[in-house]
Amino acid sequence: MKDGRRLNLPLAERIDPGARSRLVVREIEGIPLIEAALPGPFRAVFTTRLGGESRGPFATLNLSQRSEDEPAVVERNRARMARITGKRLVSPAQAHGLRVAGAAEYLQEDPDTPCDGLTIHAEIDKGLAALLLFADCVPVVLCGEMDMAVAHGGWRGILGGIVQQAGRSLMGMAGTAVIGPSIGPCCFVVDEEVAGVFAARFGPEVVLRGGEGGGAAGAGRAGGAAPARGGPSAGGAVRVDLWAATTKALVEMNIHPSQVVNPRLCTACNNDLFFSHRTDGPRTGRQGCLGWAAS
Repeated sequence: MKDGRRLNLPLAERIDPGARSRLVVREIEGIPLIEAALPGPFRAVFTTRLGGESRGPFATLNLSQRSEDEPAVVERNRARMARITGKRLVSPAQAHGLRVAGAAEYLQEDPDTPCDGLTIHAEIDKGLAALLLFADCVPVVLCGEMDMAVAHGGWRGILGGIVQQAGRSLMGMAGTAVIGPSIGPCCFVVDEEVAGVFAARFGPEVVLRGGEGGGAAGAGRAGGAAPARGGPSAGGAVRVDLWAATTKALVEMNIHPSQVVNPRLCTACNNDLFFSHRTDGPRTGRQGCLGWAAS
């Protein structure tokens, strides 16, 4: 990635203080990016909804080709990300499933083949960048010595084992993990059935009721700052902490908790910075998580 000037936006201020030493906010070609510090040649960035050309509910950096946004505008948004990474983007057809494939391998398949994770090997996938798309689901980046993985963690995928599948797809053991901007425990309201399944799989502590976990919206933002667009209030509803569940899945893979980086940026609370299906409704854009190996 080209050098970018440090950016003093609300984005940087909202990152959890405990993660700021491992995440840097930069602006490159007018696009704000959250860059994760990964070992070796591996790179990972998270985009926001800012810095692109899309309009209306897709404003502005919508990266989803499967949205109702103008295809030509989406292509221009994606082309800017390709220039920033210096790589060809590989973006799979996400289906809330458990399949993880190599980026070069996926390029040989039908573009509609379901896949919710890609691995990047420094040699095998040279010249390629994984691009997965999100609007509340949990981006998960795993990094080992030889390769990295980027996975799409919807709640069904987290329950089903997408995090573990991404880890098994690596050639070596993952030592570092990053959880990207996604819906926080403040806003992910569920019914009792879903809450019960999560409690059975990950323990009762991942289920929050009433004012547990910092109140309605405050748990998803650093310092409990007020939501910029009036993020959804959980009130007395039952909520699930997808971040805690994901962290537990990572620890099960022998990744030390100190090596799990989480900016604790709730996409529903911070809807001025991120697309959110829960806040915006189904007609919205998608931000991206990109992973690649530097040349």
